[in-house]
Amino acid sequence: MGRKEREEHWRHQEAMAAKAEKVLDRASKKGSKEKTWRGATADFISMNEFCSDCARRGFVSVADKVAHIKDPKTDRVLFWDQRNWRTLCSSCYERVVAETPLVVLEPISSKAELFMVED
Repeated sequence: MGRKEREEHWRHQEAMAAKAEKVLDRASKKGSKEKTWRGATADFISMNEFCSDCARRGFVSVADKVAHIKDPKTDRVLFWDQRNWRTLCSSCYERVVAETPLVVLEPISSKAELFMVED
């Protein structure tokens, strides 16, 4: 990866972080973690438009749901970590998630002092 690609990558990452903070700020003002989840997943789907499960099997379907790859249970960091999200179409969502209810965890404040590691 050349310098130009790295710079473009980081510009994109910073833009996405700013966008995510806006979504969190809007939702915290309204006091609704479900609204935050809906906004975050809508943004995620707009960036990842196709069902990841169908793609893995060689099909193309438009995604309309987001599911966690690894169940976060009560781990807020894992819940809101987009690397743990995948887009699914309705039929794959029903098959993969089944009857498991989604418990939306409280968003993490942008002011939280988290240790971040570059991948």
